[in-house]
Amino acid sequence: MTDPVRSLRIGMSMVEIMIGVIILALVLIPSLNVIIAETKTVNATRDHTQASFFAQKILESAHTCKFELLEADQYDSDPATQKTTFEYALKNNDDIRTETINGIKYEVVNDDNKDKVKYAADKNDPSVRPNMVFLSFTVKYTGQDKQNHTLDIHTAISKRQ
Repeated sequence: MTDPVRSLRIGMSMVEIMIGVIILALVLIPSLNVIIAETKTVNATRDHTQASFFAQKILESAHTCKFELLEADQYDSDPATQKTTFEYALKNNDDIRTETINGIKYEVVNDDNKDKVKYAADKNDPSVRPNMVFLSFTVKYTGQDKQNHTLDIHTAISKRQ
């Protein structure tokens, strides 16, 4: 004959199952929140890194340009030459100013209040030709988090002798 107390303990009670589910939920929900938050951080970092790669591409284009053709303002009297300058291309040529990577559009934004390219001139002797150019621009993009982001770039390019 079977023991009546033993036959009642063959399965788990509903209370034991509920306690197990609650403990499991208390462990899994915070863990999933951490995973989701870290995924958002990784995506934001990837978007920012791609913006810096895009900026690096622009800087490399500036380095390959003739030094005399970096700044457009010096050719105000010669519009044909002005259109061949790097600064003009950076302001007006969408092939240089924009790039889409993984569905995110990165673009150099025009800020009319700020010179993108400026020669470092000698204030004491304006007849001396500058041998350095300051290049500044801002990359703007809307990340996968649907937030607007900007990346400010400032550098100097020296004339190679």
